[in-house]
Amino acid sequence: MELLHLKYFQTIARLESVPKAAEELHSSQPALSKILARLEHELGRSLFDRRNRQLHLNAAGQVFLRHVQRVFRELQEAEQALGGLSEMDDSSVVAASSSSRLLPHLLTSYLRQYPKGRFQLRQITELPVMQKELLLERIDFCLSFQPLRHKEFINKKLAREDIFLAVSPEHPLAQKNSASLQELRDEKFISLTSECGLRELTTTFCEQAGFQPDIRFEINSLEVIANLVEAGLGVAFVPAFWREYKRGIGPVQIPIRNPRFYREVWISYRRNAVLSPAQQRFLSFVEGFFARS
Repeated sequence: MELLHLKYFQTIARLESVPKAAEELHSSQPALSKILARLEHELGRSLFDRRNRQLHLNAAGQVFLRHVQRVFRELQEAEQALGGLSEMDDSSVVAASSSSRLLPHLLTSYLRQYPKGRFQLRQITELPVMQKELLLERIDFCLSFQPLRHKEFINKKLAREDIFLAVSPEHPLAQKNSASLQELRDEKFISLTSECGLRELTTTFCEQAGFQPDIRFEINSLEVIANLVEAGLGVAFVPAFWREYKRGIGPVQIPIRNPRFYREVWISYRRNAVLSPAQQRFLSFVEGFFARS
């Protein structure tokens, strides 16, 4: 049973006439009559009542027509879905990061492998804003240092990053190879704001060491923190990448011992999201990228 023959049957049923159907389909009447006869033979029953050269669907024909119409509707939906998939495959990925340093190296590697990849990038330092944008489907993925705690999100831990202590060059700890949290009990702290991840970690680690940190400044910029630390206004916890970036200039960065201090890198996306091929590639690449790092 061929789709073309089903299309012919659908036209004959609508026009209730083989000659009229042949004219519309630009086919000959004998050819169309032969196709209809073959179709009825395959089904093992007549589909039309024939009266005065008019064709009227009988009960079997009406049932068969409903199924044929359903077949063509589903085919049309499939074509539309595949067309949409093609558009999605070429779509850009909208990614947000809580840190300006998370995406550049990652995207350089990604575009080396997928040079036609396209992105819309946003930096959102406040987790509540990031969560709202993800819920509203304005972004596809969030890279941050904390999981976005919401039932609508999937959170995957990608990596762990060591945290260092930043002090001014004149600070007594600047000459040491490492520092323990106990040595920081009487220090004044400069921290990122609570939305940026390190603020919560600062409090948690100091509490584990038996004291509450004296946080004098809360800022959402590591560059400003560096300037305040260098001026001797306090000490700060800074991520490992910042140690490499600032090597030889500004504050001194010291490893923390007993225990090591670290933060985690997470990727979050909507649980019910239907990911396009481009988005699936990006997610898979990100997971592999951090696994290799």
